[in-house]
Amino acid sequence: MRDTPTDWLIVAVLIAAWLGLTWLCLRKRPRVAVGGASHLIVYASQTGHAQEMAEATHAAVLRAAPDARLVCANRLDLADLAGADRIFFVVSTSGEGDAPDDAGDLDRDLAEGDVDLTGVQVAILALGDRRYTHFCAFGERLKTWCVAMAAEVTAYVAVDDLAPDDLAQWDAVLVQEGVGAMASDGLASAPREWRIASRVCVAGAVGEDASTGASEGLFRLALRPEEGRLPEWGVGDLFELHTPDGHQRDYSIANRCAGEELVLFVRRVIDKGVPGRGSGLLTSLPVGTGRVRARIRAHAGFRPPLGTGPLLAIGAGSGWAGLRPHLLEAMAAGRPCWLIFGERGEVDAAGLLGEMRAWHQEGRFHRLDLALSRQDGVRVPDILAAKSADLCDFLTPDGAVVLCGRLAMGEAALAVLRASMSEAWLENARHSGRLRSDLY
Repeated sequence: MRDTPTDWLIVAVLIAAWLGLTWLCLRKRPRVAVGGASHLIVYASQTGHAQEMAEATHAAVLRAAPDARLVCANRLDLADLAGADRIFFVVSTSGEGDAPDDAGDLDRDLAEGDVDLTGVQVAILALGDRRYTHFCAFGERLKTWCVAMAAEVTAYVAVDDLAPDDLAQWDAVLVQEGVGAMASDGLASAPREWRIASRVCVAGAVGEDASTGASEGLFRLALRPEEGRLPEWGVGDLFELHTPDGHQRDYSIANRCAGEELVLFVRRVIDKGVPGRGSGLLTSLPVGTGRVRARIRAHAGFRPPLGTGPLLAIGAGSGWAGLRPHLLEAMAAGRPCWLIFGERGEVDAAGLLGEMRAWHQEGRFHRLDLALSRQDGVRVPDILAAKSADLCDFLTPDGAVVLCGRLAMGEAALAVLRASMSEAWLENARHSGRLRSDLY
């Protein structure tokens, strides 16, 4: 570069623009003042269950309090809590005790915020899963904070795995509060019957380990609605299976909304010799005649990442189901795609890896890197660390990341990305909608 005043001015302008963009992306989302509503319904939801129940709760509360307001946790001004008479929190816990992505700001406020809630009545519905060590941990932190702020916690309902009996307790709370139970028809779409059109094993069995338990293989399933046309869904949405014993299981829809079938990748999980409620059902019913009840549920937090820059997709195992529609969407839009994916080995997962290799050979992927743990001793975070310089070139400045798979793998991958790209870049991507993750 020539050393002239004009050149230095251009450099200064570019630096100022970059700093300004970074500040805009890193600042907290604008809070929403709720106008002094007497009743607040506040939700924090990772996959959409808590949001749906909050919406149903809001509909019930509106019958008794027409000024009741529904607000997402991250868009809440804590000062508005002190002005309410009653607050209904409907919150889930993500992974091992974390707040959902749409409640990170609120979770920090629980540690730092101080607001007088004397005289405010609070009821909390906490969704969790006892298979995790820290059951309903975010709900517990919220309850502890409310008590410390002098609120009157009138009810705390902890729900294990969306158990119907636990949810019935929340209906009883709403009735006791004088607002009536949630409407049974409040779901965005009702469950319907689906027929298993095809099923094939694409990856072999996995032995017992601390993160996945035992598995009898990963299966690719195609399902068709028993009656009517295929319903619509968006990239990232979930297939919510309703088991005969009243439980629900979520599976990433692995194809875009087109054609006549809905595609899933389901790992048949074995726990103490017993197949999982959902995976056991989907992988054992007869093809052609086997039927299940399910509905499609929106997953707003796992929509395609914003922007038009290159896409880095990271995952392993059954996480392919979540990554696949994102890649199809990105490839259709002409975005360069780089897939880093983990499995045990070529032979064990030939059916799964074959599609990825074919897309790469066809030139639809910019790059494909496979972490074959039992074949080569390499895992997904190892590849990310080894390709740190390439990651910077590929993602800077406006690249996007989509991440799907086991929680331990995802957290390790994010740690490497943070070291390679910087904390500021990662938070920039998260707040600007260029980072999407679905970890379980």
